[in-house]
Amino acid sequence: MIIALFGGDGRAVGTYAAVLVARAAASVGTATTLLRVVGALESRLPRPDSVPDPLRVVELCSDDPSFATDLREETSAVPEKHLVVLDLPPGWTAACPVEVGNCPRIVAVGPSVLEGTIAVSALRETGGVPGPWLLACGASSIRSFDRNIREIAFAQGIDDTVVRVVAHGLPDPRRDYAAATPGGRLAPLSRSAALRVLGAILPGAVEMLRPPAEVRAPTLAGMGEADRRDPQERLRDLADALDAAEGDDYPSAEELAAAPLLEDWEFGMRSVAALVGRVTQHPDFPAGRRVRTSEVYVSDRRTWARTYSRLYRLGRPAGPRPSLQ
Repeated sequence: MIIALFGGDGRAVGTYAAVLVARAAASVGTATTLLRVVGALESRLPRPDSVPDPLRVVELCSDDPSFATDLREETSAVPEKHLVVLDLPPGWTAACPVEVGNCPRIVAVGPSVLEGTIAVSALRETGGVPGPWLLACGASSIRSFDRNIREIAFAQGIDDTVVRVVAHGLPDPRRDYAAATPGGRLAPLSRSAALRVLGAILPGAVEMLRPPAEVRAPTLAGMGEADRRDPQERLRDLADALDAAEGDDYPSAEELAAAPLLEDWEFGMRSVAALVGRVTQHPDFPAGRRVRTSEVYVSDRRTWARTYSRLYRLGRPAGPRPSLQ
């Protein structure tokens, strides 16, 4: 199986999407090749100390004399349960200069309006037939992304039948730092999002690519390795979940199956570190109002504190300098 990914505006977002999809497929035991085509002056991917065993990373320079032969060897006679994710230059979207077969072609689109506009403009070159699929990276919801893309296409006089949007999206590449390279820990929400995207692009592929049930059972039963996310990762995962919850497909069946089960549950309260004091220049309260802030996440314990809601400057303390522990 082969899929080809392109950047809608430059190279970075296409490479981000290709790396994330390839890593997600490898994380469920799929033999995966991430094949990136670069020019002589383009930057290569950072090389981590290790990558997941099922993931193989190959970068071919399009200026090398052996390029066409090497690419043909990598993309011909691909085994049924092997996935090849191509990361191709943006300019190859409409007219790919090499033969890669009749594989799905996907344009990764970043979260800005400009990126969406540039991606839609590229559809003009399809000659009035359905063009490549557009993949949202960082959209607040697929429904709004689809609507915005079609409005841009209408404004540019592009037939609506040419526009095709992948039914699922990827997290914002500006926040998903761990997914940017082949190594490192992949956030659970990023992996789930990428597997949903893969399933939308190649219907039935995810189930076929999964390892046997007995391999997955320990993880689904809550017996996987401990959660070692740092606070930054946890907050990024939360932000991704809030974005995904605006759509109709969160949580997915896979996410629910892998989530811990809470029995005999009820809503309760827990104590968290917060600050109490008189506030000025707050957007919601008059000067001098005594308030209790939301949870404190980080502070230098002298001049500033960052809470769940906002950053605070710290003035004169009420008594001995609080520890904020």
